[in-house]
Amino acid sequence: MRPVRLFSRCILLTVLSGCASTAPRLSLPDGPGTPFPDYGPAFETAVSECRNVRTLDSLVRLRGRGGGTHISGRLLAGLAAPASLRLVWLAPFGAPGFVLVARPGEATLWLTREARVLRDVPAADMLDSLTGVALAPEDLRAVLTGCLVPDAQPTAGRSYDDDDLVAVDLMGGSVAFLRRIGGEHHLVAGTRDGLTIEYGEFRRHIPRRVRVLSDELVAGSREPLTDLTATLFEPDINVDIPDEAFVLNDDDLPDDVLPMTLDDLRRVSPLEAPPEPSPSR
Repeated sequence: MRPVRLFSRCILLTVLSGCASTAPRLSLPDGPGTPFPDYGPAFETAVSECRNVRTLDSLVRLRGRGGGTHISGRLLAGLAAPASLRLVWLAPFGAPGFVLVARPGEATLWLTREARVLRDVPAADMLDSLTGVALAPEDLRAVLTGCLVPDAQPTAGRSYDDDDLVAVDLMGGSVAFLRRIGGEHHLVAGTRDGLTIEYGEFRRHIPRRVRVLSDELVAGSREPLTDLTATLFEPDINVDIPDEAFVLNDDDLPDDVLPMTLDDLRRVSPLEAPPEPSPSR
């Protein structure tokens, strides 16, 4: 990413993140609904843009709770087909908190400040330990761009007039919820793999805000264990990202870096935000 581009994104992030507010959770309908025979064309309209996303390059603001850990920060995200990603967690100052790269068949996580490296573990497991969201690179790209799942195939649809929603069943068990906005259907929410995804702030059917909530609850409460919102700032779609961006070779790492395990990563919690200071009396 060019320095000028990164600087402008960081300024925009600073200005807008201070205005962010927690949106109320969508209430998704259940029950049989009314058969909706035009579910196919409606769904294709909703995913017409995200289906064509080969690469995504964006500054992302993360806020919320991930796997029970409070998370607040920003990262540089680069994702590309097939199944490639690069995530760089930006610290308030100094070196990044971590660099996670993946491409088909391999993934590497480098905790820069701990001088530890994790290999030979699927990227989805690494992301699960970091954020509480276990998504492989292709799935993450589909979620962040508003497609919900890669290569989604609709199989049935039903409408809920009271909520102005259309539920579309997808092959594999996911469900997409569409709402008509500006005369066209948009994919505003969906369920997949024990997660509920909510979308908002669309630009040509591509969302700028993605909220991920888990079905699993915090022990002793009705709050989801994961409730994490990703806000994308000035995302670049289908720009060239060099293949070497998705690889960390031994030459890229310091000599004193030590290997770690997935259990080690779970104990470190590198994204955990510091506690809020107590108000002075």
